[in-house]
Amino acid sequence: MTNRPRARAGTPRWQAATEIEEALLEAVRNKDRRGYLRILATADLFHYVPKDYQDKRGGRAYFPTEDVDGSVCVVVRTVGERLPRRAQFVAVRTSLLELEAIWPGSRYTLHVNPGTPAFMRLTASALDRRRWRKTAAEATASLPTDTRPTRLLTKYTGPRTGPLAHALACGAHLSVANGVLWNEIGDVYDSYGNEVKTLREWWGTTTAHEWQEQLDALLEGRNSPPEPQFALDVRQQLALEMEGRGDGRVDTGLWRRTCTAVLADLQAPAEVEETVQELIGRILRYEARFRADGLLPPDGFVRSAVGYDYGRAVGFARWGLSARLCPFAAAEEAVLRAGELCHEAYRSWEDFSAGYALGRVLRFDTEEFGQWYTKVLEPHRILTKDAESPWRTIPWNSTSTV
Repeated sequence: MTNRPRARAGTPRWQAATEIEEALLEAVRNKDRRGYLRILATADLFHYVPKDYQDKRGGRAYFPTEDVDGSVCVVVRTVGERLPRRAQFVAVRTSLLELEAIWPGSRYTLHVNPGTPAFMRLTASALDRRRWRKTAAEATASLPTDTRPTRLLTKYTGPRTGPLAHALACGAHLSVANGVLWNEIGDVYDSYGNEVKTLREWWGTTTAHEWQEQLDALLEGRNSPPEPQFALDVRQQLALEMEGRGDGRVDTGLWRRTCTAVLADLQAPAEVEETVQELIGRILRYEARFRADGLLPPDGFVRSAVGYDYGRAVGFARWGLSARLCPFAAAEEAVLRAGELCHEAYRSWEDFSAGYALGRVLRFDTEEFGQWYTKVLEPHRILTKDAESPWRTIPWNSTSTV
């Protein structure tokens, strides 16, 4: 990557917001149009359309505008150059391949990141568009077709230290799995239409009131079933009573008997006892797999599964902001609260990650170790090993407010 650009004296300083804009800037400086096109082929591109239009019609769309020379163009921006929030316009995510498929005609040009040093004007003749299609096909041949590639994407101009960065990093499992910026509370998380759809179809949420109800449930650890946390709490208490270890090393028979006794004292129904006993077996088998895959150290145990709700609360807050269901202040407050709760419940990033992973697989994976497992294992590996990961650059016990 190129060095970060320096501003000229007397001009506002421009900084490439992500590695994508850095790469585009390098291609511009080298006058490398083919290289520029290859970068665009694997990047998310964002086009702005009227909110009313998107709400009524959805799908992909383009709204040409007039260039300074009187020609017409379609303007797109990369992830780090998305515009500040505007009431009447929303961001629609697209790609070079999608643009090629719906392009209005050869007289239109494509403008990428106008007003920045990473800007390039691309002609769009039939030959140009064939080149777009070929470049996109070559650049994405090794990428998954059903989902976007898992990646760590950092906004250099976003929060990277302090409580807000720490809290946003608690939502990084989802950010990395979805290939979006982990450290931003901005106009969109992915794109406006996708957030609206996700909240409606997965969360039954279409209003500000419903968003707040679901957020409260996440922050209170009520979105996930209570039985896994009950079982883990019993084991943790037993571990603390055994010479104050608190490391989860408890005889399985004692753990099962104690759960039975506590549930009897609570006069819990027989089906709850059956569920808890079945869960203990599942927890032990998942922990064994976690150790084999590096989600836990060789002698590690999961302290708590509540991190799954807390971690998702970070994403849920950002989705609500994207879908225009809450103001910025409410989303930021929710993210910070989720970060505080994670810090209270866990001792390290690895400790939190194992708890998040167990909560996820107990909820959705039936010991198949399919995508509900792989889509948390891969982000865990990236976040614990990548030198630029917030889990490597932000101490778990960081109190910096810089």
